Amino acid sequence: MRRFTYDQTLTEVKYAVDDAIDLASVLALNQQVSLVTPGRVVLALSGTPRKPESQQRLDQLVAAGATVAEASQADILSLIERQAALAGKDGLLILSVSSHGFTRDGTSYVLASSSLFEHPETSISTAKLLDIAAGSDAARSLIFLDACRERSSAADTRSIDASAAAPLIEGMTHADGQVVLYAAAAGKYAYDDDKRKNGVFTAAVIDGLLCNAATDDRGLITVETLADYVETTVRSWIQKHKDPAIRKAIQVNMDGQTKTMPLAVCPTH
Repeated sequence: MRRFTYDQTLTEVKYAVDDAIDLASVLALNQQVSLVTPGRVVLALSGTPRKPESQQRLDQLVAAGATVAEASQADILSLIERQAALAGKDGLLILSVSSHGFTRDGTSYVLASSSLFEHPETSISTAKLLDIAAGSDAARSLIFLDACRERSSAADTRSIDASAAAPLIEGMTHADGQVVLYAAAAGKYAYDDDKRKNGVFTAAVIDGLLCNAATDDRGLITVETLADYVETTVRSWIQKHKDPAIRKAIQVNMDGQTKTMPLAVCPTH
């Protein structure tokens, strides 16, 4: 969600639309990855991309069969339920969220375009997202939550509303074969990279899939090697730009059997 329709207190998530498009392009159009066919890609967008390259990628995705939809609470929930139902038993369900996130009374939420920050019932709980994914017939699901974004332009993160800090995701997965990567460590924040014009986390995921993450002896990037790359890359960025003392940057929750799940194939020479 880059823009929010009704709540004027919410700052826009500058690169959320670019994140969604750029990641979808890699997942669907890059031959080294190709985890999903373009016709199965659905982009729920609020706002337009900032980068011309992202607009070009969006045009390519749509030309290849991808669908663009609205991003209200109802839109997102219905789209996820539909995508979960379409994923077959041998399929892979992929869900990526790029928006503001917050925690209220122990429950973590992500904001849709129609959400009101002071009314959690207008947002979407992460537990609901994971429950829908768990209800899919797909044996595996891969979930990226870039949903805890800095809510203040100030460099001092002490000025940020503490409710926007990342929740602890340990134990939040509900199905065998489910992988969740959260953009921030528990109690910390996710950030945008103004130079890259992407979220720091999503940029690391993209770069990792594009063969920057380590590969095994078959040239495969796995869930585990991608997670290691994203953690190292995001932590380095935060240490350089925000908090030199940080020791943990992201959260990862994966079923043991998913660690070796291949995500991309890279040249071995």
